[in-house]
Amino acid sequence: MLVSEFGKFIAQTHYEDLPVNVVETVKLRVLDCLAAALAGCHMGCHRQLLPLLGGAGPAAGWGVGQSFSARDATLLNSFLSHALYLDDGSRFTGGHPSSVVIPGAVALAEVERAAGKRLIAAVAAGYEIFLRLGRAIYPSTVVRGFQSTAVIGAAASAAACANLLRFAPGAAKNALAIACNLGVGLKEALKSSASQPIQVARSCEGGLVATLFAAQGAEGADSIIEGGFLRAFADNAASADLVTGLGTDFRIFETYVKVHGGCRGNHAPVDVVQDIVRANAIRPETIAGLRIRVDSVTHAAEIHEPANGSEAQFSVAFAVAAALVKGDASVFQYSDANVADPRIREMMGRIRVEVDKRLDQGYPDKRASSAELTLADGRRFTGHIDNAKGEPECPLSAAEIENKFLALTRDVLGGAGERVRDLVMGLDTLQDVNILGACLTAAVRS
Repeated sequence: MLVSEFGKFIAQTHYEDLPVNVVETVKLRVLDCLAAALAGCHMGCHRQLLPLLGGAGPAAGWGVGQSFSARDATLLNSFLSHALYLDDGSRFTGGHPSSVVIPGAVALAEVERAAGKRLIAAVAAGYEIFLRLGRAIYPSTVVRGFQSTAVIGAAASAAACANLLRFAPGAAKNALAIACNLGVGLKEALKSSASQPIQVARSCEGGLVATLFAAQGAEGADSIIEGGFLRAFADNAASADLVTGLGTDFRIFETYVKVHGGCRGNHAPVDVVQDIVRANAIRPETIAGLRIRVDSVTHAAEIHEPANGSEAQFSVAFAVAAALVKGDASVFQYSDANVADPRIREMMGRIRVEVDKRLDQGYPDKRASSAELTLADGRRFTGHIDNAKGEPECPLSAAEIENKFLALTRDVLGGAGERVRDLVMGLDTLQDVNILGACLTAAVRS
């Protein structure tokens, strides 16, 4: 049974056996996840969730200057990690692993006073389960109306938590099997993007609960993946290579890191337009028209006339217009004020976003975009890219990810940003993950 194979992998994944490049990539994904969450906190995304949480506990709430129980910290930190849609992702799953793998593992590591090496191994295990299950059901699961991150999240979270608690194969199998029942989310919820992250956060929390339940001796169904999960969330799930290379062929390198804010579907269009503008020294005010072509999946999520900053995260037209008018499409551009900005609205009026069925043929191996830009004097310029920057084919360097973290967290952490960065990048030398949590909490309180 697949769940038993995964259980063995979860139990047998140790820091000492991980390739160096896997270790370094895990640390960068943890740093990037913290950047997304702290930026979300700075933007106030957590205001309606915070009053629902309980009292003090051993696990840090990222950016809020308080500590909570492991469950509440997991719920809050997962919500914040996904709130601005700035978390990493995988075009092969349509999902975002960091926001469901990392928060639960970090919270549990704080409870356990675990060393950083244990956290690294746990995150590596969680990513592997996320990316393998996600590939099997995508894109069918999205076509059927589900949201990948929430569907896969509980299983991935449980994998990380079970590894961190050093479960034996049988207990790890049970944690994963129980968690497969606890992850669900609907794509339609993205139309209310400010509240949508709660389904991702509940999925991450579900993985933690499943693990703690299994620790009490609870058992899960051995056939849950073949007989339940795959059948429920996909038509003709691609399950043939689910365990091929498991433990040796790590999939974390398939993930991307975002340069811009908003939905990933916005990013290739922004990149191709910026490339055209820079290469030809084009001034935005001289643009008379802009035709952008995307694949069907990207177009399906497009909100061409967003009413607010939350909806703008799913608007290719807004993202491109903001990049042209403001100079970038960073997460801080997706505001109500910018949606109402007459300069951005006027630029959006010149932009057409269309489906190009030819781009569907390469999806998801390529999430391409092309653009045709017409100037007021009649000149035309065209461009095409196969994938946005930050994808495995054109990855960000470690320095670029570290700089992104410092830029996004400056207003939350202040001068402590460098200290937090150094702790994460030295996670394999950290004897107690609570040192990181304490630094995050103290930096915000000060």
